[in-house]
Amino acid sequence: MMRCFFMYAFILFCKKYPVVFRPCALFSILLFFFSSPALASFGSQKIALASGVVTESSPTLADIDNDGIDEILIGTLTKSPDGSLKEAAYLIVMKGDGTILWNKNVEAPINSSPAVGDIDNDGEMEIIVSVGGDVGDTKHQGGIKAFDHNGNLLWTFRTLDDYPADGFSNGVYSSPTLCDTDGNGTLEIAFGAWDRNIYLLDHNGTSLWNNMPGTGQTHQGFHNGDTSWSTAACADLNSDGSKEIIIGADITGGGILPDGTHTVNGGFLYIFDKNGGVLVRKYLPEAVYSSPAVADLNNDGIAEIVVGTSWNFWHQSPIGTPTPKVYVFSTAQVFGPLPYSDPSKLPNLPGWPQITQYPGFSSPALADLDNDGDLEIVIGSGDPFSQKGQVLAWHYNGTPVSGWPVTPINGFGNNAHITSSPTIADIDGDGQPEVLFSMLWDIQIYNSDGTRHQILPTAFTLASSPAIGDTNGDGTTDIWIGGGDNNEQSQGYLWHFSGTTEQLGNNPWPMFHKNAMNSGAFPFYIPDPPGPSNPKGALPASNFLLLR
Repeated sequence: MMRCFFMYAFILFCKKYPVVFRPCALFSILLFFFSSPALASFGSQKIALASGVVTESSPTLADIDNDGIDEILIGTLTKSPDGSLKEAAYLIVMKGDGTILWNKNVEAPINSSPAVGDIDNDGEMEIIVSVGGDVGDTKHQGGIKAFDHNGNLLWTFRTLDDYPADGFSNGVYSSPTLCDTDGNGTLEIAFGAWDRNIYLLDHNGTSLWNNMPGTGQTHQGFHNGDTSWSTAACADLNSDGSKEIIIGADITGGGILPDGTHTVNGGFLYIFDKNGGVLVRKYLPEAVYSSPAVADLNNDGIAEIVVGTSWNFWHQSPIGTPTPKVYVFSTAQVFGPLPYSDPSKLPNLPGWPQITQYPGFSSPALADLDNDGDLEIVIGSGDPFSQKGQVLAWHYNGTPVSGWPVTPINGFGNNAHITSSPTIADIDGDGQPEVLFSMLWDIQIYNSDGTRHQILPTAFTLASSPAIGDTNGDGTTDIWIGGGDNNEQSQGYLWHFSGTTEQLGNNPWPMFHKNAMNSGAFPFYIPDPPGPSNPKGALPASNFLLLR
């Protein structure tokens, strides 16, 4: 587990200080910005944040004050990129004109995307954020915080001080997912944590899955045996009125699971029922940092799950072992009689998995890129050690979308690995969606046919996902991303690119994990729901034991 932390900290350093990030790079980007006619329809604004810097927190767009216009929410870290300055970490809520509605010191770094929803069904929005998810700055209390729409703290949930048992509850990198798992009108909060647990909280912040057998007593969370970085998806896979939780996790070799399985380095893709019962535990030969997306991709009445993996064991093994892949699984057998860990419980959709040239940290985005009525899959990839990356797109049957993959370059000809998860929207109102992601110092925008639409440059390294919406109510496109300035590295910023003539069209995947609740799921209808809510083949949470 700690190998993941040290390696990821090293990669964060590489991302912030690759060779190409020299002062001349900033000049080249600015020259590109002011000379390119493609950017004439977007104005650029750099807005200073209250405290801290932004690395991987992707902006969330949501109307938290019920005025009909979305606000922008983002989190900051407690350290500047070079580690020289330590500041307070803040949850920040901004209006579309750049004014701060409110900001709150959350006392631990935020690398996640805030979630917004009416968790207690009172007609007002609440904001949920995970804290502590910075591998380079772990001496904080990790967990989840909930705020009302005015910024008042409602509750704090602490994870366990699992490893290294240093007096600090372990961090949460996973973005919280809001999900009405039981159909009662209030929202539960699902997330994974670095204390080796996967959690579901009620709207009051109380853990609903409480299972740590092997200790002689019950403790909070479902114990996985290794860390979880993935953000959960929320979907009703069999239309029975209860939603399932789908999430990835790591697993380290050398242990024995309670069913007698000897663990091998890799990861698990879990599907849980509302009670924490394990419907599926799918082993993959790589840690699953990617956040799953759920949809009926091919309109056959059966939901599919799309997920990438990571570079963790790929880097530790000889190059190419395990082979980087993107997976699409059919959920047709999830509620059938097969045991939860049977590989056939979650079979590959025909045409999958797809091998990628590089590993990935990115999470998939789904949209109908070619307007043919079914959904395509878009995901980033990259080798953080060689600084090479691609963005890939496939049809549901695994055939590449024409013009993809793309190997993006910035304004002065450099490629790099891509950790950003793509977002998808019709930013110019022409009826064709564009794909947006960050790389180096830029927001890259590609047309659905794989040709580049344009670049929106900032002034420092970007790693998160752009968010697209209309945040000032004028009908034109607004694009937001958190970042910095090479000349002011101790200061975090929100970069706002505002369309002057670009009308916002269809917006199928406008932010990280699709929407403000981080659901990661397209609405779909499954006819004739099969099976009871706790079908044969599901393993109750109480049957799981610690690794031994």
